[in-house]
Amino acid sequence: MPVKVNQRKCPAQEQICRAIPACPNGAIRYEVDEDAPLGGKIVIDEQRCDECGACVQACCGQAIEYS
Repeated sequence: MPVKVNQRKCPAQEQICRAIPACPNGAIRYEVDEDAPLGGKIVIDEQRCDECGACVQACCGQAIEYS
């Protein structure tokens, strides 16, 4: 079951995102996106993600969820 970022719940701040350092595979990163409300977003690289759930546990905004 893949994990996804619910962008409506995500604060999208690279410096406070606990999921980025929690991912053992480096599958989560911050991406600048001028069209996003806060100028960027948290994205998950599906090729690197092994669905371990570390990001789901670490996400401070409960924005990463199994889909």
